[in-house]
Amino acid sequence: MGDLDNQFDLQRYLNSTAAERERMMEALFKQYYPFVYRLAFSLCGHAMEAQDVSQEVFIAAMKGLAKFRGESQLSTWLYRITTRVAGRHLARRARHQGDDEPIEHVASRDKADADVVTSQLIQAISKLSLPLRTVLSLVAIEGVSHQVAADVLGVPVGTIWSRLHTARKQLAANLAYLA
Repeated sequence: MGDLDNQFDLQRYLNSTAAERERMMEALFKQYYPFVYRLAFSLCGHAMEAQDVSQEVFIAAMKGLAKFRGESQLSTWLYRITTRVAGRHLARRARHQGDDEPIEHVASRDKADADVVTSQLIQAISKLSLPLRTVLSLVAIEGVSHQVAADVLGVPVGTIWSRLHTARKQLAANLAYLA
C-alpha cells in the first residue's frame, strides 16, 4: 500500500477548490476502497456490512482529512478508521442480534458456487476475538508489516507478534473443529 500513499498529495488537497477536492476524494476512494473493503469484510464476515463499514470509513475520511496531520501514512490512518468503524458495527450487531447470527459464507456474486474451504475459513476467522481477527486480517490477509499493524492499533510491535501467534493457533483449532 505504500505506493498508494505516495499518490495522494495532502497539501494539494488542502489548498484546492471544492470541485478539485471532490475529484481527489473520488480518486482516493477508487484507490483505497478495495483495501478498506477487504479489511472490513475480514473483520465483519458479511458482505453487506463490509460495504456499510467501507462507506462509513470514507465519509469519516472525507470529514477528517483536513485534520489529518500526516504523522502516519494515509493507508495506516484509513486502516485505523476501518477497525474502529467495524468494531462499532460488530458491537451493534451483538447488541441487536446476539452472537449466534450465522456468518455469510462468501462475498461472491454467485453464492451457490461458494467454495466450502473459503466458507469454513471465514467461519473460523469469525470465531476469533476482534483484537485477534484484526491483527490476523491486517498482517496475514492485507500483508501490512507488524509495525504498521502496531501503528494502526496503537499497541507495541511485540503485542502484534503475540496476537498473531495466538490468532493462528486459535484459527487452526477452529478449522480442525469445523473439519
